Amino acid sequence: MAISADYPRPISVNGFVCRNCDDVSDARKFIDPAAPKGAAAVTSPDDSAVIFGGSLAPPQAVARAIPAPPTRPLLDRYA
Repeated sequence: MAISADYPRPISVNGFVCRNCDDVSDARKFIDPAAPKGAAAVTSPDDSAVIFGGSLAPPQAVARAIPAPPTRPLLDRYA
């Protein structure tokens, strides 16, 4: 005899559709229960709908946006 652990109707927790207690546990931590369990849910800044710039930009984006100044040899004008 198989015992079903799924809810008779899906419920919504933090905007995620949950079908059992494990889904509810993940949804309370703001983890999408429908996402594959083995996959890492890392998103890059390029995937977002809004990209912040200036002082709100992430440190990596600021480092890429500002090119390094060209290096010049130091000259001694008083020599």
